[in-house]
Amino acid sequence: MDNYLNHRWPQGPGVQPPPVPGWPGAELRPKKKSSPRRWLVPLVSILLVVSLLGGVCFWAVNGIASMLSQMEPALPDDPRPWVSRHLEGGSDWSAGDLPWGDPDPSVSLSAQPVGPAVTGREAYDAALPTLVSVETAHTNPLEGSVGTGVVVERSGYVVTNYHIIEDSVKIRVGLLDGPGKLFDAKVIGFDEAFDIAVLKFDPDGLDLTPARLGDSDALSVGDLVYAVGNPMGYLTGSMSMGIVSALDRELDQEESRTKGALGLIQIDAPINPGNSGGALLNQSGQVVGITCAKITGVVREHGEAIDDAVVLEGMGLAIPISDAIPFINHILATGESWRPAMGIQCAADQIDGRKGIRVAEITADAPKEAGLRAGDLILTANGVPVTTLAQLRRVLYRTGAEGELTCTVLRAGEERTITFPLMDSLKQD
Repeated sequence: MDNYLNHRWPQGPGVQPPPVPGWPGAELRPKKKSSPRRWLVPLVSILLVVSLLGGVCFWAVNGIASMLSQMEPALPDDPRPWVSRHLEGGSDWSAGDLPWGDPDPSVSLSAQPVGPAVTGREAYDAALPTLVSVETAHTNPLEGSVGTGVVVERSGYVVTNYHIIEDSVKIRVGLLDGPGKLFDAKVIGFDEAFDIAVLKFDPDGLDLTPARLGDSDALSVGDLVYAVGNPMGYLTGSMSMGIVSALDRELDQEESRTKGALGLIQIDAPINPGNSGGALLNQSGQVVGITCAKITGVVREHGEAIDDAVVLEGMGLAIPISDAIPFINHILATGESWRPAMGIQCAADQIDGRKGIRVAEITADAPKEAGLRAGDLILTANGVPVTTLAQLRRVLYRTGAEGELTCTVLRAGEERTITFPLMDSLKQD
């Protein structure tokens, strides 16, 4: 197959490349003798033109140099020059080094039903005012992170990825469509395993536009989606388009920053460093996901890189917004993370062709006292059929750590209904 390295011109009339003098196929014409008069006038004309151009070029070069001396470079040598201006170097870091803000239980988010389809331009125009750049500084003044955040409340609450603020001691945000002003931001709370963080900044009189949150449960493979963010930290407001490639995608637990996440949304819309924490939009322009990662071409085995020659394209990932909302609301209300748990060890399985979640071991008193037994096959949880661990976790997270779980289980060919309270595994010894 021909490619740009070994291209061959197609054969036939009218498709041959133009002849090049000195090469086969070029027409050779005899040289004509020229008299001094014939070349003297053109030569004088050329010299006059060159003299004029020299004067113009001298003026132009000096003018441009003067203009450039008054301009800031678009891409400074250090893409984060503010880090060294504001912070001293250090070595040790803890979450306590972050600037912390107080939670606000009055703020609560909810997903809206899917709205009418809009054009890509309309989706972009609606989303851009709801997005911010996120810049962080570390204890090491040579380090820092850049990413994107989604404004979810008019008073200045922002949702982003935890890995952007990890190891940071200073956080600043700036509206992607704003005047370029950066605002100091505080951390309300985060969930490291779910890769979610909630920030708060003072808009200082600006009328913020909160994002319209959609229903990620309504997504299907093949749906058109848009990713909007801040790739590379300076390509502000970039938008890319793709489709939903897969749903409920599980990452390798050793490699994933979203170990606690449920099934992730896989997309083929290009995303790059700096897109993290940005918005994944549906065809209605609603935020249905928080972009968080992309699958690279490094093959790993037991955490060790064994091959980096594999070329992978179009494999981005996003946290479903309907899954993230319960975590965000809990952080907004308490400033803390949580992890609802049943108190069992289990795995996806099937009995007599019926799929569900088989209970391998019971590790807490509540489900045991309610009548749950090892070997039971959980068919539904709070009325929702569950055949994968992601589906079961989704029910748990949306129920909450203080809620009750009602399970339909299959035991010895008979269905039973068992109800017991959930626990917060993060508060267990």
